[in-house]
Amino acid sequence: MPDERVDPERLDGRLGHRFRDRELLARALTHASARDAHNERLEFLGDAVLDLVVAEALYFALPGKREGELTELKALLVSRDTLERVGRRLGLEEWIETGRGLAGRGSLPRSVLGNAVEALLGAVYLDLEPPGRLAGAARVAWSWLLPEMPRLARELVRSRAKPKLQAWAQRERGCLPAYPLLDSFHHPETHAFLVAAEVAGRRFPAAWGSSKKDAERFAAWEALMVLEREGALPPPREEPGA
Repeated sequence: MPDERVDPERLDGRLGHRFRDRELLARALTHASARDAHNERLEFLGDAVLDLVVAEALYFALPGKREGELTELKALLVSRDTLERVGRRLGLEEWIETGRGLAGRGSLPRSVLGNAVEALLGAVYLDLEPPGRLAGAARVAWSWLLPEMPRLARELVRSRAKPKLQAWAQRERGCLPAYPLLDSFHHPETHAFLVAAEVAGRRFPAAWGSSKKDAERFAAWEALMVLEREGALPPPREEPGA
C-alpha cells in the first residue's frame, strides 16, 4: 500500500504510537487479498505479543484468581469480537487495503478488522527500540483495550449463564435446559441465530446471536433474568476485579 494513503497525524493519533517506519505501518494495514506484501506475519507476531501482555497484566492485577478464571478473562480480552470492536473504534476500515472482492462488500468482515489490530500491535512492537519493546507495546495495547473493560465485565457474567442455568434446572426441575433454534438469518457479510432456553417445558424469552453458541448463551442469560425477577434465584452480579 502506498504510504500516502496513511495520514500520519490522523492515524498515529488514533493508535497512540508515532511510527518511525511508515512501510511497517503500511504492511500492517494490507490484507492478504490485496498484494503479496501483506500483514499475516505481523498478525502472527501481534497475536503472541497480545497474549503475553494480557496474561502478564491479569497475573499481577488479580492475584486471587485461579488459572481457569484467568484463562477465561484472557480469552474475552483477546477474542475476535473484542478485537473487531477495537478495530472499528480506531477507525481502521478507512485505512485497511483489501483486494477487490472484499473492497466491494461494504463493511469489512470481523476477522479482517481483528487481524489488522493484531498486525498493528506486531508492527508497533517491531517499530520500538528493542530494550523497551514489550513495555511500549503493552502501553499501546492497553490504550486500545481499556475502553472495552466495562463491556467485558458484563460479558464475563454472561459467559457463565449456561452453566448457571443448567445447575438451577438440574437442582430445581431435575432436567437439563434445551436450546431450540427458532429462526436464523444468513447474509454474505453476517449470520444471526434466534434461540430460546427451555426448562421442563417452559420457554423463556428468545435471544439473537451471531453464532448458535452466542445465541444460546444470550438465551440462558434471558432465562436467568426472568428467574431472578421471579425470586427463583439471586441476581447475577459482576465479580470484584473482573
